[in-house]
This record gives sequence, C-alpha cells and structure tokens, in this order.
Amino acid sequence: MTDPDAASQAQITPNPSTGVHDDRGWRNRRRTTRSAPASGGRNRTESARPQAHCFLATELVPWIRTHYNVRKEATQVVVGGYSAGGLAAAYVGLRHSEVFGNVLSESGAFWWSPEHNGGVCGPRCPDSGGSGGGDSLDATTEGNFMVKQFLTNPKLPLRFYLAAGTFEIDRDGGGGNILESTRYLRDVLLAKGYQVHYQQFVGGHDGLSWRGTLADGLIALLGVH
Repeated sequence: MTDPDAASQAQITPNPSTGVHDDRGWRNRRRTTRSAPASGGRNRTESARPQAHCFLATELVPWIRTHYNVRKEATQVVVGGYSAGGLAAAYVGLRHSEVFGNVLSESGAFWWSPEHNGGVCGPRCPDSGGSGGGDSLDATTEGNFMVKQFLTNPKLPLRFYLAAGTFEIDRDGGGGNILESTRYLRDVLLAKGYQVHYQQFVGGHDGLSWRGTLADGLIALLGVH
C-alpha cells in the first residue's frame, strides 16, 4: 500500500507494501551483557541477525513476486523500519543490495552495537518493561555498529532516506543517541559516495512523526521526479 495522499498528487506511483512484526517484543527480551545480536529480544532479532535478513531477501521477497505483479528491479524496492527496525533495514540493505536498492530509516537505533550498553536499549525504550536500568549506560564501549559496517565494505548500489528527531539526543551520557548517530552515519555514507536524503524533524521517538517521514521517505526514494 502506498501513502494515498502522495499517490493522489502524483508524487509517487502506487506500490504494494509488506510489514514484518517481531512478536516477541521488548518485554520478552533476555538481557545478556555483551552478547551477540543473534540471541535475545527485539534489538537482537531485528538489528543484525543473519536469519532475519536472509528471510527477507530469500523467502519473503520471492514469495511476494510469485503472488503479486510487482517490479523486480532492486532500484524499485525499499526496505524500511523505525527504531531498531531502521537499524535492521540498513543492515538488510548492506547484505542484500541485489534485492533492496533503497533503505528507509525512521529514528534508526544506529547508536547500537553488540557490546555497547549491553547490546540492549535499556532505559531509552519506554516499552522495555523497565529492563536495563541506568547501569546499562556505558560510554567506554563504542556504538555505531552500522557505521563500521559501511566503512569496511565497498560501496553498494544503495540509496538512503534517514530521518531523526530533534529531541532524540543523548541526555544521559551513554555515548550518543539516535540523532547523533544518524548524523554520523549520514556523513560516512556521503563520504563513501552514497545518495542520502536526510531529514531532521521536530519531534521525538514516536509514531506521530514517523507517519509523515514514511511518506517523505517513499517520495524521496521512489517518487516521480
């Protein structure tokens, strides 16, 4: 499904969309300090898990193409998400640019890395059930896992839309939050020669802002120019 207002104004052609939900959620997360992203709950299952990006590229997309009349060029396919899903979208694009030629991230959790803050979101996520606590803040470890991935890999046929809120800043000294880490990723991608659409909205980590940036991102990546 495409944003109806954008489509009606001929800013973007109609495109089907498919949503993937991690039904284990934050509350069922097992906090394991310095664990790999392959175990645990949402931040690990969504972020950089090989099984997840393989499923999207080798199972879900082929199934969609079998059952629906959709474009097959990677330049017309977007992988996107918000928060941990935005981080995961960038990782999926990195691993499967032959399938997904566009990455759309809304408030992506690019501060994350397997070792940073125990590899979990901790007190920054209100739906975490209180897990993590203030002791998970750790500026001695480094975040920005995705920045390191794009730095060490050759340039790929990818385009990016990155959005972050003015209020998504590091208030606790945890080594950077969403706004800072998104800017950092943006600068690295631009230095590598990627096309990046960056948008900073006046807002926080909430769906009220994301419903607008979703439309903006689709228009930027797939719009009629």
